[in-house]
Amino acid sequence: MSPDREPLELSFADLFDNLGTDHLGYSAQAAKLSGREVSIEGFLAHAHSHEPSATGLMLVDQPGLCPDCSPVPAAVISLQGAESIEASGERAVRVVGRLDFGFRIDDGVATFIRIEQAAIARLTA
Repeated sequence: MSPDREPLELSFADLFDNLGTDHLGYSAQAAKLSGREVSIEGFLAHAHSHEPSATGLMLVDQPGLCPDCSPVPAAVISLQGAESIEASGERAVRVVGRLDFGFRIDDGVATFIRIEQAAIARLTA
């Protein structure tokens, strides 16, 4: 990131349409923001099929949300290259890194939206 350029602050609503419904989808803006340094708040989650690792670490929009168990499609952002911090899925975090949009498979895991070189920080209550 350039020192004179702050990350663009985003919300899940900037990247996803129809949050919390069966009609969840990626927003048109998501593709346009690919390659930008961004900052977004959310909650950490892990896929059932992965040990808590950099590959299986995800950001979700709701506290305690399990993307694998959710009754409706979940808004999920894969956190590439991130080191997990001690934070429960109930506690908000801020993630800063480079947004990457488009289908990709890394280490056998398919993703469509990622934050690469993600730095995670706990938010204070």
